[in-house]
Amino acid sequence: MDRINEVVVTAFTALGAMGAFIVKKLYKRIEKVENKLDSMELLTRDDIKQITDTQNLILKHLLEHRATENTDVHK
Repeated sequence: MDRINEVVVTAFTALGAMGAFIVKKLYKRIEKVENKLDSMELLTRDDIKQITDTQNLILKHLLEHRATENTDVHK
């Protein structure tokens, strides 16, 4: 009976150690990702306005091109 008790305690100890190791690794990775996000440069309103203006210019060009799609411009 003592032998079974030792095996059970050893198994639970091993499982606990593995669980602690995995949790430690996960939190370390999460911390690294948070540090990377903190160090990244965030977009400002001016950057977003420039991107929006560029998108609008591209969309305007595509819509103008679509209007001339049905006409043969090479005649």
